Amino acid sequence: MTLILSWSDEEAARYIETLKAFDGTDTSAIEKRDHTTQMEQVAHALASVRSVNKTDAGQLLNQFGCWRNIVGASVDELSVCPGLGPKKVRRLYEAFRKPFSKEAAKRRKEREKDKEKEDSKDADDKVNEGIESNSM
Repeated sequence: MTLILSWSDEEAARYIETLKAFDGTDTSAIEKRDHTTQMEQVAHALASVRSVNKTDAGQLLNQFGCWRNIVGASVDELSVCPGLGPKKVRRLYEAFRKPFSKEAAKRRKEREKDKEKEDSKDADDKVNEGIESNSM
């Protein structure tokens, strides 16, 4: 086993290329590959969620069959998948549901607050109507 320590990705790449040149093998075994199949692309996208690895992505694909089913799954449905604990399930679920920008998140929170205010106002109105009808 060889351990390579470098200051940058470029420096590490030069070391590996040099090592492979002296080893007599080409660098194709360690080069980055493009994800050509749909399954590879889905697995790569799922693995980009923090703490979800390629094995978890494979389990999700086996369990749900396609990207659309995974994205549309509830927390309970994701929890059933082997190898996914509560933390991974929460992160995965939030990755599909949360907005990408802070501005969108702020607008969503404002809408939720407005909705809560309307709901509490409606509840107060119903209580007041009940009091008025009982006093008559």
